[in-house]
Amino acid sequence: MRRRLFAAACAFFFSCAAGAGIATAATGADPAHDTHVDSIARLLAGLTPSHLDHAGLAATEAWKSHSRALQNSWAGARDGQLAAMQKWRATELPQRCPVGNTLFYPFSGPDFLNAWTLFPDCETFVLFGLEPVGELPDPAVLTPQAFAKLLSNVRDSMINLFTRNYFVTSRMQLQLRTERLRGVVPVLTMSMVLAGAEVVAISPAPFPHMAGRKRDLNGVTIDFLAPGSKRPRRLIFYSLDASDKGLADYPAFLDYLRGMAPTTTLIKSASYLLHITEFRKMRNLLLDMSGFIVQDDTGLPYASLRKGGWEVRPYGTYVVPIPPFETKYQKDLAALFESSKAQPLPFRFGYHLNVNDTRSLLMIARRAPGAPPPRPDGR
Repeated sequence: MRRRLFAAACAFFFSCAAGAGIATAATGADPAHDTHVDSIARLLAGLTPSHLDHAGLAATEAWKSHSRALQNSWAGARDGQLAAMQKWRATELPQRCPVGNTLFYPFSGPDFLNAWTLFPDCETFVLFGLEPVGELPDPAVLTPQAFAKLLSNVRDSMINLFTRNYFVTSRMQLQLRTERLRGVVPVLTMSMVLAGAEVVAISPAPFPHMAGRKRDLNGVTIDFLAPGSKRPRRLIFYSLDASDKGLADYPAFLDYLRGMAPTTTLIKSASYLLHITEFRKMRNLLLDMSGFIVQDDTGLPYASLRKGGWEVRPYGTYVVPIPPFETKYQKDLAALFESSKAQPLPFRFGYHLNVNDTRSLLMIARRAPGAPPPRPDGR
């Protein structure tokens, strides 16, 4: 049974192919502040490009039609789901990055928008998934037909995030591996500019030499400026398999992550991977290095949080998980929701789709007073 569940979870969440190469800027401009990358991200997101090199593309009928369609979808998500999340955040979460300066979002895929909406004051955002890194396309070199196809691919890649508030991995593996649209970089940068940020530079992710590694670790760094701010922020995405077996290929990666402690941590729509034996190392790491956690029931098991002395505040309604994860129902978590009289959750969070579906849930976990805090080395 456990093996079948592991296979189902991986199929539900993971890409099966290896990550693509390191992303670089689409032009040879100075990576310290490449104005082309922000302009390309804006062009793809249906926003007026910021560089004159892309003015002609923005004048085409293909782009105008794309802009209307994507901006209409974005407005629905921005004014509905994300606006409700921002309003909730203002009363339920600390105004600054709750713990440390880093937001750690495991199993995230290219989901910048949820991380940014909940934790806009964190300085560094560290994400990972098995999705390939990819690269930002250069629309200026495309034929009109290829440009129109790229724009169609862009709309396909964003629709599930706008309507479901999570990416459907099985679809994303096709959407992020097209001839023109490859990897998470386009989706991450589009999400940034839609949120009002400015993309400053795209470069390989920093990572020290790892003795004994069996393969290269692909990653990307995206530097950006928040709306109205000149203080640089950074997003780092790594393409890797975070199962115990996968992490064996990168012996120093867990120590690298431990060096970020203590972190604020976000876990959502994670296919219950942290509930199974094959992800024991990542589960223990998250409990070790996190100081503040926001998650749904697909994240860390409630039993692990309770054993570690965490204080957990529930929101929403807890029910049996969606297929094929029914066996991951947590009786102790159900008891917590019942005894704590969980407060309503005014937005979708996790796998329940319908805007009127009250079954979404979220938990805020804090280390209890007196519990030992995570140390910088995570030990």
